Amino acid sequence: MTLPTDATWQIRRAVSADAAGACQVLRDSITQLCVADHCNAPEPLAAWLANKTPENLALWIADRSAIMLVADTGSALIAVGAIRLSGEITLNYVDPVARFSGVSS
Repeated sequence: MTLPTDATWQIRRAVSADAAGACQVLRDSITQLCVADHCNAPEPLAAWLANKTPENLALWIADRSAIMLVADTGSALIAVGAIRLSGEITLNYVDPVARFSGVSS
């Protein structure tokens, strides 16, 4: 499945209701697009995914020392990014269907 070429999205600040969708974007991106990093080896992959839960995403969204953004098509989240107020980028993940669409630039 790919993102339709005429698909549009809105970048907005994440809200607590985004936690499950954002979690799915992170997990899909890591599992499908980061294979060169984890080589599908069970232990590294499990370790990377261990804290990628809806509960943790809700905490990260609520963290006042960071800003989490999502790209929303209106029907699905397709990218998640976060930056600490210090300027450190902590997340930049894209749903595999939106890869190369420019949404995670």
